Amino acid sequence: MVLGALWGSAFPIIRAGLLAGAAPLAYGAARFGLAAAAMGVIALVSRDVRPDRRTLLLSALFGGVFAIAGYAAFLYTGEEYITGGLASIFVATAPIWSVLLSRSMLGTDRIGRSGTLGLAAGFVGVVVLLLPDVVGGQRNAVLGGLLALAAVASFAVGSVLLKRSISTATGPWGLTVQFTTAALLLGGLAISPLGSPALPGNVTVVGTLVWLAAVPSVIGYTIYFRLHHRVGPTRANLVAYVNPAVGVLVGIGLFHEGVTAYEIAGFLLVLVGLYLLHRGSGTTPAPSTPEK
Repeated sequence: MVLGALWGSAFPIIRAGLLAGAAPLAYGAARFGLAAAAMGVIALVSRDVRPDRRTLLLSALFGGVFAIAGYAAFLYTGEEYITGGLASIFVATAPIWSVLLSRSMLGTDRIGRSGTLGLAAGFVGVVVLLLPDVVGGQRNAVLGGLLALAAVASFAVGSVLLKRSISTATGPWGLTVQFTTAALLLGGLAISPLGSPALPGNVTVVGTLVWLAAVPSVIGYTIYFRLHHRVGPTRANLVAYVNPAVGVLVGIGLFHEGVTAYEIAGFLLVLVGLYLLHRGSGTTPAPSTPEK
C-alpha cells in the first residue's frame, strides 16, 4: 500500500518536470544519478555487505538496464504525450506482463480459468484506453500509450530475470549499481542524436528531481526489490492496484489533469483483470540460484 502511494505519486510529478522543460532522457539520468549517490552513502553508512561480482553484474544488467533504464526511457518519453494519471493506468498492467513472463521463463506461475479471464480483462482495458485516440487519429497520444506499455514490458523483463538469476534481495549496494547503470545509460542516450541534454534549473525541475530521487527511487525501489525477492515478481507487481488511483488523484489535485470516461472504464477493466489474475494465479517453487 505504501509502495503504491510512493510510486503512484511519481507519474504526475514526472509529467510536471517534463512540462517545465526537462528532456525525458536527461531528466531520467539526473534522477537516477542523484538516487545512486544517495544509495551509495546509505550502503557505506549501513556497512552493508557488498555482494559478489556476479551478483553486481547481474544487478546492473537486468535491474539497471531493463527494470530501471529501459522503463524510465520509455515512460518519460511517453509522458511527453499523455498525462501522468493515464500513464499510471497503463503501468498498472505490470502484473499481466509479469505473469506471462514468469510462466514462460520461471515456471512459477500457473494460470487457472480466473487468471485467464483476468488476462483477457486487462488486455481489453488497454484497448479501451487506446481506442479513442486511435479512432480520433491522435497519433501522439497513441504513441504515448504504447511507450508506457513498452516501459512496463521492460520493467517486467528485468524483474523476472533478476528473480531467476539472483537468489537474495537487492540491498543498498545492488541498488547503487542499478541506479548508476541506469544514470549512465540514460545520460549517454540523452547526449546522443536520439535524445536531448536539456535540463533547466528552474524550481519545478529541481524540486521534482529531488522528490523523485529521494522518495520513489531510494525508498520505493528498496521496498519493491525486498518484496520482489520475498514473494516473487508477480505478487510484488500487485502494487499496481494502488499506483493508478494515486497517480490519477495526484494529477487531478495538484496538476489539474483531466480524466475521461474511457480512462475510467479502462482503469476499472484493468483492476478487474488484476483481481481475477491474483485469484487465478498460483506459485510453484522457483529454481534456486546457488550463492557464490
